[in-house]
Amino acid sequence: GIVSLGVERMIFIVVVGVFLHWLWRKFIGSRRGQLLDKPEGNAAAPVNYELQDYALPRLTGTLLAWAARLIDSVVGKWFIIPSILRRSNMFLLRSFRMQNAPTFHPLVFKGPATSCTTIRLSDGETNKGDESGRAEPIGFCFASIVDYSDAYRSGKTTPVAVAESVLHAIANSDEGSKPLRTFVQINEDEVKRMAAESAKRFQEGRPLSLFDGVPVGIKEQLAVQLYHLRCGTVFMGNEACTDDATVVKKLRAAGALIIGITNLHELGSGTLGSNPNCLHGTSRNPYNTDHYTGGSSSGSAAAVAAGLVPLAIGTDGGGSLRIPSTLCGVVTLKATYGRISNAGSPVLSGTVSSIGPICSCVSDIALAYDLLAGPDPHYPLGLCQPPVEKCAPLLNGSSLSGVKIGIYSVYFKHADKNVVDVCERVVQQLSEQEADIIPIEIPELEEARVAHMVTILSEMSTFLRKEREENGALMNPDVRIASAIGSELTTVDYLMAQQQRTRNINFLNDIFNTVDCILTPGCPITAPVISEKAIKFGDSDSSTSMKLMRYSFLGNLTGVPSVILPVGYDSQGLPIGLQIIGKWWDEQFIIQVAVAVERLVEKKKPRVHYSIL
Repeated sequence: GIVSLGVERMIFIVVVGVFLHWLWRKFIGSRRGQLLDKPEGNAAAPVNYELQDYALPRLTGTLLAWAARLIDSVVGKWFIIPSILRRSNMFLLRSFRMQNAPTFHPLVFKGPATSCTTIRLSDGETNKGDESGRAEPIGFCFASIVDYSDAYRSGKTTPVAVAESVLHAIANSDEGSKPLRTFVQINEDEVKRMAAESAKRFQEGRPLSLFDGVPVGIKEQLAVQLYHLRCGTVFMGNEACTDDATVVKKLRAAGALIIGITNLHELGSGTLGSNPNCLHGTSRNPYNTDHYTGGSSSGSAAAVAAGLVPLAIGTDGGGSLRIPSTLCGVVTLKATYGRISNAGSPVLSGTVSSIGPICSCVSDIALAYDLLAGPDPHYPLGLCQPPVEKCAPLLNGSSLSGVKIGIYSVYFKHADKNVVDVCERVVQQLSEQEADIIPIEIPELEEARVAHMVTILSEMSTFLRKEREENGALMNPDVRIASAIGSELTTVDYLMAQQQRTRNINFLNDIFNTVDCILTPGCPITAPVISEKAIKFGDSDSSTSMKLMRYSFLGNLTGVPSVILPVGYDSQGLPIGLQIIGKWWDEQFIIQVAVAVERLVEKKKPRVHYSIL
């Protein structure tokens, strides 16, 4: 009887186990059918547009906190994570057999760059701008790098006075019930010391460069002497840095006034800019403080929009420069992969990430690019790049006659109506300036989206493996969930993502044989509203995050450069941006196109803005 009972229990357990496994395979786990062979493909073949909006639950408050605890359990690993991966189509690449060799770093040397002589001022041009190439502004005028330099040289103000004004403005911006939370670390004594040294150089008539005394913010994802490299966490960077990232060294050598360290979505792993931990807090959008800035370079974008600094540095692994710049109405450049050194920044997602500047106008982006770009012996991936052609001397060009601009119509229009209307109006204006608007199609965008997500989640979770084991409980809940999801992706997933990367690089190379640049909206939506529950616990909104990355992921996966600049506003006054995508290593050309676009745009003053000069 006892033996019989034991056998019955064993049979019952086996049957239940088989049934649960069947349920998992049928409804949650990856379905394995016959693999589909992917031909080499080319950009001229007919394209099915398959990007879509995925309906995933938004988690905030205590529900998010409990989900983060559950994610590491057996239930999370066997049921919740596979369900999330399936519902977001993350198993897509497993259905294919690709013959393409994988590309692990998108260092692409194909085809000639577009000639910078393509864009020139016409004789009748009226909006000529100043010597820096900056157009006479339409509407509100943000203070530029040149404005600061001119003010110092003329004696209108000094770096010491500016430093005091900036420090006061930052303190003021963090008062009240809706603090901006742009800067999270400031060493006032160091700021005042640097300002005094800069002021002395001006008094002696020997400023180091246009950047001398210009206030700058640095994202908390780059090493800066005397500051903690926390990456938005409460558990990293316990010791202050003793050396600078290469980008910071270049700024110091140019005399820039480093005001402090800017806020970010924890570990650079989100697109909203939500960071509820005690050392940071969530940045708020200067155009409307009830709305997100976008992320992950949230503090950098908000600091520029609020007028606290004319230049801030951020990083971009999945739109982290471009999304907050779009939502905060400022300008940014994501350079070609490898163009600007990543040395001194943790390798959270090394094959998709770039460091870049955020400014209030295109001319400042050109100046920052000229300073920051180029080979660095501490960054081997960038050693073989083509020579950097300086952008600033070329900025007086604005005629777009003959410039071939590619528009993938269905992709371009996959956005909210107000975004599409504003961006289409700009395209029409460019057409009136004799630019050639050429219809294009971009193959396999859904595959590219999945490949990018597999890559960035896999690399991030690998980097954070030790941190999750030792400090998982201290992570913000949304980051903990994202890291757990990434840890369940396989080596095969990652390898196939790199094969897909090769395919998308080849497709873009074919497209750039017919057009000089590609235009898309910056984001398909304007800045989302901040949930009150998110202030304390954070925000996990995968559906919105995927929307925000819709026009960003391709650039990170393939390494192409792009410029984001504001081109209008929605009915609530929230900014709408346009993205200009160029060929690899062709930053100077897309910056010139951005100059031409900027001269068409009327800018509006943010609700929260400080006039430092």
